[in-house]
Amino acid sequence: MAGLPTKNEYRISAQDRAGRALVKYVMATSYMEARTKGREWVTRNGVQLAKVEKKRTFVYKARRGDKLITGTQTAYSRAEVVAALKRIGYQVQSVYTPFSFKFSAPASDIVGFVSQSAKLLEQKLTFNEVLVLMADNIRNKALNQCIRDIMNDLRNGMDSREAFLRQAPVLGYHNALLLGIATKSGDVAAIFRSVAQLVERRAEFSKSLNSALLLPAVTSVTLVAAIVFYALYLVPQMMDMLGPMMSEIPPVTRFTLDSSAFVKANYGWLIGLFLAMLASFYGWLSSANGRLQFDRYVVKIPYVGGILRNTSVEIFTRVLGIIYTSAGENIEAMQVAADASGNVWFSRQIRTVAAPMMLTQGVELGRALSATDFLPEMALSRFRTAAETGSVKVTAQQLADYYETENSFAMKNLVSMIELAVTIIIMGSLVFLTLLSSETASIDVNKVGAG
Repeated sequence: MAGLPTKNEYRISAQDRAGRALVKYVMATSYMEARTKGREWVTRNGVQLAKVEKKRTFVYKARRGDKLITGTQTAYSRAEVVAALKRIGYQVQSVYTPFSFKFSAPASDIVGFVSQSAKLLEQKLTFNEVLVLMADNIRNKALNQCIRDIMNDLRNGMDSREAFLRQAPVLGYHNALLLGIATKSGDVAAIFRSVAQLVERRAEFSKSLNSALLLPAVTSVTLVAAIVFYALYLVPQMMDMLGPMMSEIPPVTRFTLDSSAFVKANYGWLIGLFLAMLASFYGWLSSANGRLQFDRYVVKIPYVGGILRNTSVEIFTRVLGIIYTSAGENIEAMQVAADASGNVWFSRQIRTVAAPMMLTQGVELGRALSATDFLPEMALSRFRTAAETGSVKVTAQQLADYYETENSFAMKNLVSMIELAVTIIIMGSLVFLTLLSSETASIDVNKVGAG
């Protein structure tokens, strides 16, 4: 399950029929998505779309008296930065958008940053002091610059949640969102500890999955390469020399030669077809509807789908346990947790089914989650009981721990199943190569030569 794309803030400007300016702010992953949201907004309100602008960071150089000042400012256009600097008496020399490409920080470094920050916060240090200490000690360049950018944004008066979300390319979107929420909560240290545990758990799952697939991938590639070399090159070369002198070619050898001739004659369109299928699948998966349908049905695949679903449930319950409160906007907490699960279908079901049922019909949590048709019955049963007793936060944390253990055993079994499948593939390949080799070895060269 891939993480969701990074979201940025956009400003949509429009005009009504009287010529008055209207403005709306949206979060989107791309300019086209923001423009689509803008068109939907103007259609509903009967106004005319003017322009869509992305919020960016500008670097400026300006003078105030004899002093040259360099700094950064977030805005939607260069003109806004120039106007703001002139209002406070600066003589603007240059304003530009710097080229920046942010690399994601390793999960281990993020875990270290978040867990160390939690310990320092428990020692009653202010959040700004914690960031200063971490910036001086973090070695990873991307994460170090990320922390310094957060400090700079906070000094400029930016909301802490927005400051963390701006660093989503480095921290990960959901990590940045949770850390931003934590800074505005009453127990920052506790949420930071929980986020560190969440990041570590997701990193362990990715590592386990990659380790499980590495050996099969290498073995499969090696086997395919060996069969291709033997079937497309070695056997045809040998039969070009011996074939004209043979009265009958053995069946496996004949099948290999026919397959080799077909591939050689049609390799161009075969490669083109494969690339077209791959590109089509990637394009479909990259589309909103494609990703939605993929996440809906991938969890129905036997065994593997169960692991993917339980992983999404684990992350959902863990995040819900982090940010759920006895009072406040728990609908938003559910939506954030569903987004963090990594399953787009489940996230959509929460937003379009569960949340409206709770808001408009007053349906309790367990029934609303049951309507999403995603969570296992055991989890739904626990949430129904928790909604009656008021222990949703504790129940969510217990479910997260349960599914963490469940997935650990499931991953071990999956590795065993993959190893068995690879063994069967290896045996089948060896049987084919043995049959082919035995037929070739059974040719009586002296008899062929005499013939």
